Amino acid sequence: MKPTLPILAAILFFQLNLNGQLVRSDNDNSLTVKGTAILKQTPEILAVRITIQSHAEKYRACQEKLVKSIDFTRSLLIKYGLEEASIHANDMNVGERRDYLPNGSSKLSFEGNAVLTIENNYTTAYAQKLLSVLQNDSVSFNYNLDFTLSENQKSTLRRKAIEASMADAREKAEAIARAAGVKLWKINSITYSDDETGRGLDSDLVRENSLFSGNAVMFKSSGQVPEINFNPKEIGIKKTISVEWSMEEKKQSDIKTF
Repeated sequence: MKPTLPILAAILFFQLNLNGQLVRSDNDNSLTVKGTAILKQTPEILAVRITIQSHAEKYRACQEKLVKSIDFTRSLLIKYGLEEASIHANDMNVGERRDYLPNGSSKLSFEGNAVLTIENNYTTAYAQKLLSVLQNDSVSFNYNLDFTLSENQKSTLRRKAIEASMADAREKAEAIARAAGVKLWKINSITYSDDETGRGLDSDLVRENSLFSGNAVMFKSSGQVPEINFNPKEIGIKKTISVEWSMEEKKQSDIKTF
């Protein structure tokens, strides 16, 4: 027996889940399905962020100390063989710092902060070279290491994830249509957003925590570089597309008999 439209409407009234989401449309003859895809790849880029600070009673002195610390750290990185072009200084600022004393008074001074960012293609040799800089010279700073996708990787994964999420939506819609005894007719609309979370740039990244951080307060006499075993974990790109199809009842000639 062919399903009637009232029966079809009853089926669509409920929210279904088939490895994704199905939402009911106001039009009882349509079907809206979300297709989702997460494609992963091992990141190519190893990035390090070095935080540099300074402190002084006068603004000018604090600023000068911060600049000297940046130049000193940059020279160390270059000394150990890192490319100067890969080292970038950013987020540099000097602000007021007020310390409250036991007698209830306060003392005004200034604190400077800056970040040196280094990004390069990841190799085991490069990682060990970088760690030898961070852990074996007469310098004090905080740092963290992280793996990131290259811009080329992001572009390729995003394109493929969009294609895969569209295919996922179609596969789900076809399965639901078969179960309901109807067939898909045409696509009414496609809804897609690059930023569903509202977090802005790269909000579609899906990753495990691969951050390694430490306080590099080490001296030349500190001895051998400790071996740190870490491997880059895969980072994914997630894309979601909602597709609305019009549906129609199957003709008698479309129904197979066994």
